[in-house]
Amino acid sequence: MKDMVNRTLKYLAISAAAALLSAACIQETHSVTVATEDQVTLQTLIKGIPSAMMEPGSAGYASSGQAWDFGLPAIHLATESMTGDLVVTGNIGYDWFQQWGTNDALGQEYAVCVLTWNTYYRWIAMCNDIIRKISRMDSADITATDIQYLGFAYAYRAYSYLDLVRLYEFKENNYTDGDGIVGLSVPIVTEESTEEQAKNNPRAMADDVFDKVIFPDLDKAEELLANYVPSNKYAVSTALIYGLKARAYIDRATAHEDPELYAKAAEYARKAINSSSCTPLTQAEWEDPVNGFNNASSNNSWIWGLPLASENVASLFCFTAHMSTEQSWSAYGFSVGRGINKNLYNSIDRNDFRKHSWLDPDRSSYEYKSCRTDSKSYFASSLADYVNIKFRPAGGEYKISATGGAADHPMMRVEEMYFIEAEARAHENLNEGISLLNSFMNNYRITGGSYDCGKKATSLKGFINELMLQKRIEFWGEGIVMFDLKRLDMSTKRGYVGTNSPTSYRLNTDGRAPYWNFVISRGEVQNNKAIIGKNNPDPSGIIKPWTE
Repeated sequence: MKDMVNRTLKYLAISAAAALLSAACIQETHSVTVATEDQVTLQTLIKGIPSAMMEPGSAGYASSGQAWDFGLPAIHLATESMTGDLVVTGNIGYDWFQQWGTNDALGQEYAVCVLTWNTYYRWIAMCNDIIRKISRMDSADITATDIQYLGFAYAYRAYSYLDLVRLYEFKENNYTDGDGIVGLSVPIVTEESTEEQAKNNPRAMADDVFDKVIFPDLDKAEELLANYVPSNKYAVSTALIYGLKARAYIDRATAHEDPELYAKAAEYARKAINSSSCTPLTQAEWEDPVNGFNNASSNNSWIWGLPLASENVASLFCFTAHMSTEQSWSAYGFSVGRGINKNLYNSIDRNDFRKHSWLDPDRSSYEYKSCRTDSKSYFASSLADYVNIKFRPAGGEYKISATGGAADHPMMRVEEMYFIEAEARAHENLNEGISLLNSFMNNYRITGGSYDCGKKATSLKGFINELMLQKRIEFWGEGIVMFDLKRLDMSTKRGYVGTNSPTSYRLNTDGRAPYWNFVISRGEVQNNKAIIGKNNPDPSGIIKPWTE
């Protein structure tokens, strides 16, 4: 049926409500439109997916000035804001991610719900178009390029569903009732889905999405791209596919406490390391004032990154505008001053060079590198303690948004695979996990090789806590950690004596936070009757900010 899947995704994403404004938030009113099959070529579609992942407006709200609508980087900023590790040190009035940071207005009627829902399903629609187009071709007409495109589409679709499941799967917590929805994740939409099915498409169990879509898609991508050699870090590679499998297996292994799945997670993490030939960032690469965490080609660590071309930079709708405290074109960066939770900062070993990513209260403790010519006075008088300088303006250009905002976005670094391997192996043999973490830390992060995890972790639980401490430091701001905190049922602490977190952000949780179970958007609920009564409960305001 012509263009059926695109229309299906339109039904999944569309919002039917009138525009309403409230003091808390703009209500959800926008819809997502995806180009039809007849309007685009196969090549245009496949090249459009990574571009769509980075562009403003993927959720349908950029045109109305909602500066949280700029694709995957915005999603990563949202999830980071929900961990408590990312702290607003300055003007919260400029924080476009305040709702995620304060657990306010996250119910289905609010616009922010569509950031993840509309965006991921838009990419899935594009993948489905490609898969459907190629499946309709005569086998004699299918070229080697078509085979590659098909492999890309399966990999992108698996990536999207993997994130969706980890966001929306309802996991039990101490705050919201999961009666009848525990384990439910998202509706499955493939190239074979029909419009009628979209109107009555229930949330699938998380295991079913893994078994029916994620793992099969990754297997197909691995087979189709077995002989493909990418020319840069922006393309899908077998290393990326192995890395996605490692993420998927560690998620399911944790859910089922299954030794075989842990072994698979470790196996594919090691395959990703070996096949990528990538190596962890050096201190010079980590602290690079021009290329730090903004250039996939400047290091040998990134397995996958997404580029943002200068012509596509909207000064307020890009990651750098919100996260870089060195840039001067947007108050969102330096005025909000996103920094690190003080307790987390104080837990970083003084011989760990990663500590230099945030400004110490004693600015003379380290000679911080910067792209700014006035960095010493700027760091001393314009930025708060614990503010990050991890994410640099592209090319070191801190004045011109079109240049400085055109930063590559890290999607997968090889370091993640070392952490997955160590965690997975520890479930088989604790000492092996300890050895792997010690090796990583002493070879790549701690000057002098003084790190000894064995002194900190005498049990599996203690080891996981220590590994997650190091992982939170390693991937601060990159959109990795919330998924781990959720699957491991970990607590968060932002409220304590001496905290540097603003009053309304001081949320402490006993175990996993209820707001890590994302709420499905109102548009989907209105247009898909199978979701009615099966949405995740609204977590907004359930946890009150800590007070002294």
